[in-house]
Amino acid sequence: MNRLAVSIEQHGLNLPEPARPAWRAYCEMLNSKDAYFNTFEELNRKYSDGGRRSLAEIAHLEQLLETHDRSVAGFASAMRALGEVSSEAHGLLVNVLADLNESLGTTDGNAAN
Repeated sequence: MNRLAVSIEQHGLNLPEPARPAWRAYCEMLNSKDAYFNTFEELNRKYSDGGRRSLAEIAHLEQLLETHDRSVAGFASAMRALGEVSSEAHGLLVNVLADLNESLGTTDGNAAN
């Protein structure tokens, strides 16, 4: 499981209720990213050792990427909706995500990837 993909309470975050769906969407996006890249790395090790890609592996990897694409879109949608409902909660969540990503070494300023 991704280091961020846990409950708000487990992180000790004090997010307002309107921000919670966007938080969950963010965690789903991180989980789908992890699933894709873990499988991708595993298959790359197999291929570097002389293995061949099976159609099932290719299809599975494509499915994981499609799931991640949907998760990214879901997070973007949740953030837009949050901004419409509460600009204060939106700003708070953006700051929380930036702080969490910085603490994990993701300092490129792009919390949505």
